Amino acid sequence: MLTRIPKAEIKRGMFVEAVECSAAAFGKRRFLLDSRNDYVAILESPAEFVVINTTIGSEVIHHGGKPPLTRAEKRAEAAARLTRSVRALKAELINIVVGGNLDMEKLTQVVEDIAQADDETSSLYFDITRFRKKDEALFQHSLAVGILMGKLGTALELGTETVAQLVLSGLLHDVGKLTLSKNILQKQGPLTAVERKLLRSHSQRGHHLLKRHAVIPDEVLDVCLHHHEALDGSGYPSGKSGPDIGQLVRIATVCDAFDKLTTARPGKGDRAVADAVSWMFERDHQYDRKLVLRLGALIDD
Repeated sequence: MLTRIPKAEIKRGMFVEAVECSAAAFGKRRFLLDSRNDYVAILESPAEFVVINTTIGSEVIHHGGKPPLTRAEKRAEAAARLTRSVRALKAELINIVVGGNLDMEKLTQVVEDIAQADDETSSLYFDITRFRKKDEALFQHSLAVGILMGKLGTALELGTETVAQLVLSGLLHDVGKLTLSKNILQKQGPLTAVERKLLRSHSQRGHHLLKRHAVIPDEVLDVCLHHHEALDGSGYPSGKSGPDIGQLVRIATVCDAFDKLTTARPGKGDRAVADAVSWMFERDHQYDRKLVLRLGALIDD
């Protein structure tokens, strides 16, 4: 029986009838997938789907056993899953902006992929998001912040439900930026006063968009609205300070800034993990120092 599956779901032992891309990208057809090289090559190919024959092959090889995946294989598998996650996230964020129906099931799948990943896989996810494409940067940033918030929440032992809320908050925190012009979002020079004011409005814009959807938890709404607040009250949009800023918002503020500092953007460089942590630690008037140090300890430089 022929079955079409996403390439991220392939397993060694399956009989591959076809990989849905050009022969130049992956030319092999009708073979038993028992080679590590073929497995990695399929995951790294531009194909989205693979056609397998369940009559001939099986989902896994039962004889002889196989050694654990190598780091290269895990990275290829993580890259394939993240490509799928970015695509799903992009579709749902755009739906939110244009007033369409929010498919919470698809977002929940992305949240679960991130929240349930083991530590090594989670680190690979974050590492892969470093490579930003200009037109995908906002979605990749949102995914990276979701990953970081989930890792930090897990390290703080905040509980499964709270970690899921943290991941979802990271995925949605910047949705308001989709209502702004690319001329502002991608501008390489300094912003004018008017442009800066518009950019700062993204948190309120996002909060307004998300409030239309009853399935979005209040905790996620709070993060979306307040992730640019600062401990000394100098942030926006509300000028909250100190104890008025909840833990989830503090986590979002730290993770959002960390991702921006450690990711190279047009016209700007990036910082090493240690430098970013040091820069944020020195600004304890803005960021929670304990969270900064805990996040820095979780990320490999």
